[in-house]
Amino acid sequence: MSDTILFVDDEKAILNTFQRSLRGSGWEVLTAESGQSALDILARRNIDIIISDMRMPNMNGHQLLRKVKELYPATIRLILSGQAEEKEITAAMLDGSSKMYLLKPWDNELLTKVIRQLLDAREMLRNRNLLLLINKMDGLCSPPQIYMKITEMIGADADMHQISAVVEQDPVLAAKVLQMVNSAFFGIKTGSINQAVMYLGLATLKGIVLATNLCGMMPGHGSGAFDRDFVWNHATSTNRLACGLYRQLTGRTIPPIASAAGLLHDIGWVALLHQMPDLYRKVVAAQTEQPESSLDDLERSILGVSHQEVGGYLLDWWGLPQPIIESAMFHHNPFHDSVTDRELVAIVHIASHYSLKLLKPQIRDKADERAFAVFNVSREFCERLIRDIQ
Repeated sequence: MSDTILFVDDEKAILNTFQRSLRGSGWEVLTAESGQSALDILARRNIDIIISDMRMPNMNGHQLLRKVKELYPATIRLILSGQAEEKEITAAMLDGSSKMYLLKPWDNELLTKVIRQLLDAREMLRNRNLLLLINKMDGLCSPPQIYMKITEMIGADADMHQISAVVEQDPVLAAKVLQMVNSAFFGIKTGSINQAVMYLGLATLKGIVLATNLCGMMPGHGSGAFDRDFVWNHATSTNRLACGLYRQLTGRTIPPIASAAGLLHDIGWVALLHQMPDLYRKVVAAQTEQPESSLDDLERSILGVSHQEVGGYLLDWWGLPQPIIESAMFHHNPFHDSVTDRELVAIVHIASHYSLKLLKPQIRDKADERAFAVFNVSREFCERLIRDIQ
């Protein structure tokens, strides 16, 4: 059975253009001229991907996709938008209504490629071994209550003071927020949660909530990969390097929706360490005995799945934006065909590699030389940038 794509726009000419651009793709293409018409179609048909214009009368794209998320969470949701709608796009990404966005005017070839990549990534997350393992992970498929609370507040347009008050009620989370914002990388000193949240941004805050919750499940003192402090330091170090490298290598600030990509890239690893530490020790031992084998291959041979797949599944289930999901799913394989944001995933790949080298030089990890080539720089040039960021 072919996949079904639903386009929603109040301009008939645009809908006709969409249909023409995907003719011969092998997908079934449906259209709707309003949010309500789209919901009527969804009530009758199984829709794999919905792509909605942002500005529409009566029900805008954000309102529509928020409803689709509630009623049909398995449907992949995308926003089609103009440059002037950045605030609305960010809001839709933050509350999980939309996985990613496409800008007008769109490129037909790119549109087809992105749809195909999203569908391929979804198939990876339907792997039988992955689903069997996820079903055994007690308590992990439900995000922490405070994460759900903050997401609901974002969706309800709560102000920063209200969200900060929720953070302040959790001493551990509040301490992590202050620890991150007071680090040398950010260059500010504050004891105010409200100021810290405003500076970090809501996307990073949500990442800190998830990372704090999962890292908190691990033992406080262990050795190597089994040490909670190491896991947290690796996450924050990778995020710091990723944000700095993004600015240096692209000349742009990392998009707000991707600002926690480094923080959450190894969330699947954390989940496996927490859920099956004894079995994962076999992976670590095999890595020592077979240094030529990739971590992915060893994990699949021993566990049946990789930590990248587990991380991608959890972040997708929790409604994180596609750039963050991709960074978890492909940070060891930044040139996988399903990657839609090559720059971001390549940067997270580089940042994770050097974070491990800085924290645990004895851990074997290789950086793909092609990741440096994405930005037309050498490994040595990148290492100089990393020393400056550090």
